[in-house]
Amino acid sequence: MPKVTFEYGLEPALNALAYLQRRIPRLTRLKAFKLLYLADKRHLELYGRPITGDRYTAMKNGPVPSNTYDYVTSSIGKGTKLPHFGEPDLEMFSDSEQEVLDEIISNYGRRSASVLVELSHDSVWQRAWEEAEAKGKGSEPISWERIIEHLENGSDIFKALLDD
Repeated sequence: MPKVTFEYGLEPALNALAYLQRRIPRLTRLKAFKLLYLADKRHLELYGRPITGDRYTAMKNGPVPSNTYDYVTSSIGKGTKLPHFGEPDLEMFSDSEQEVLDEIISNYGRRSASVLVELSHDSVWQRAWEEAEAKGKGSEPISWERIIEHLENGSDIFKALLDD
């Protein structure tokens, strides 16, 4: 299986957080990171690429976008809060990215963080988390290959990525 990476940019990831923050009252860090995971996975499934391109890590409460997590934590420390991101730049989003973010907000935005944690504890997270526990670690990277192979159309996505 080929190694799959996507280009990550901090600005698009923070813009996606700003978009979520403007549309979901009292958005916590935990809930925001679960929504980003769901949005990246859904956009990948529909369009063959994630929105943020961030690398995900399996942690106790589910997948976490590693680079975005590091930025937020270095900005305001650990805890539940997010920095205030201000207005999102809608020009940064493709039509498909905005559609998927809206879909995720519509389907999951009113759900509690604990429900989103359970939803994010999918087979991809489970496998990585079991590896982390076996190694006595508190986290384990989740490869894009692993995410893709668990999507219904994963073989089509691999084929399209190989053709590029």
